[in-house]
Amino acid sequence: MNAIDRIRFGGIASGMDTESIVKNLMRIEQMKVDRQFQRKTLLEWKRDDYRSINNSLRNFREQNVFNLKLQGTFQAKKVSCSDETVLSATAGPNTLEGSYSINVLATAKAATVQSSAEISEPIVSGSFTIQGKNDLESQATIQVNANDSVQMIAAKINEQSGKTGIRAMYDENVGRLFLMSTSTGADNYIKVVADDNNILQNLNLYNPAEHPDGLLSTGTNAQIQLNSGQIMEFSSNQINLVGLTMNLTQEGNVTLTVGRDIDSVVDQIKSFVEQYNTIMEDLGTKLDEKRYRDFPPLTDEQKGDMKEKDIEKWEEKARSGLFRADSMLSSIVSSLRMTVGDAVETGSKYKTLSSIGIMTSPDWKDHGKLYIDEKKLREALTDDLEGVTKIFNNNSEDPKAQGIARKLDDMLISQMESIASTAGRSVIGADESYLGQEISRMDKRLEEMQVRMIRIEENYWARFSAMESALHQMQNQSNWLTAQLGQMQG
Repeated sequence: MNAIDRIRFGGIASGMDTESIVKNLMRIEQMKVDRQFQRKTLLEWKRDDYRSINNSLRNFREQNVFNLKLQGTFQAKKVSCSDETVLSATAGPNTLEGSYSINVLATAKAATVQSSAEISEPIVSGSFTIQGKNDLESQATIQVNANDSVQMIAAKINEQSGKTGIRAMYDENVGRLFLMSTSTGADNYIKVVADDNNILQNLNLYNPAEHPDGLLSTGTNAQIQLNSGQIMEFSSNQINLVGLTMNLTQEGNVTLTVGRDIDSVVDQIKSFVEQYNTIMEDLGTKLDEKRYRDFPPLTDEQKGDMKEKDIEKWEEKARSGLFRADSMLSSIVSSLRMTVGDAVETGSKYKTLSSIGIMTSPDWKDHGKLYIDEKKLREALTDDLEGVTKIFNNNSEDPKAQGIARKLDDMLISQMESIASTAGRSVIGADESYLGQEISRMDKRLEEMQVRMIRIEENYWARFSAMESALHQMQNQSNWLTAQLGQMQG
């Protein structure tokens, strides 16, 4: 923000420290620029903090509030398995509660084949064609050179695995090549379509006499029985059936028991309350912060004379109280507290958050935080899950019957738009918000003030230069007169 420095020589005739005089005169102008810069900095801080608040509200809405609007959040189910070495399972929200008998008769397997003996034959030039599914598109021809190693042949097979669905690996410890289909199930196989120059035979993978059709291996499907019913087959060990997602690991009989997952619902409500409290603490602190008007934002010149820790302490005070009694933040806090405190006509004895163990702190220093009586919450969820669910996500045209999460969603959208119109969004492009336009005007004003400072400084130097020139001329005249008088007296 300082005017352009130039090398000048002043005071030659007058003996005055012209540079110091001009600098002192310019300090008045610099103070005007500094005040403008500080006002702009305060607006930038306020804009950035508004945007940070908006991001917190957005995350709260998109994560916590959104989850409590979903019916599936309250219909979460948990599954217990009598033998998790046989399978593991999860349940969807619509899975019926109860017991399920699962008999795993077979797990799904991939097609596999390996060299029947250690590879000892030399590699010769040629090619072979392999196929992994029952369509010509899954065929691939592999070209082999005489100087190729078995590892190189395996790499060439793997380059075509996206097409064939077949992967290869060479184990040099046993000197054998292994092939395996990338997917399980009876639709996958390993078939030799052509073996020019007996490449695969020399790798001990293929014997035409034993496999006249070229089919070396076929994958197998998983087979299970549900509640002693008909045997069902699946190509994968990950099975979705009657709302259950099962991962089979071995054969065996298990019993799956599906019930309500109260723990999951409690965790979702806890997460909602924790994020709500974080927002209320942040907004409440900003609204109550003391304003230190004796600590304006520091200029670059001022920072240059300070230590880093001192700068941090100064700016902490300078930023304090920017939102003290801010009307927009006050409106957000008031709306949040009113919304979570509303009663919802659910048709149940549970109509408010307090009725299910979620209460607002009576201490004003807590900024309206919520506290959970977990025992009471669990009792309410067990007693009337549907009634508790409606407190959060009931959808009704009657405002009195609208769920709290739905009301919060609408309220947050409105408040976030208000903040965005004031402070803009953190995106690339022109900022048309109120603060954005104010900051742009201040930037333009600062540029004008900088140009004006340069003109004023030039004017000061021009005046002092004129004075020095006049003094120099007077000194010359005085010296001439003195010389003339000396000659006359002599």
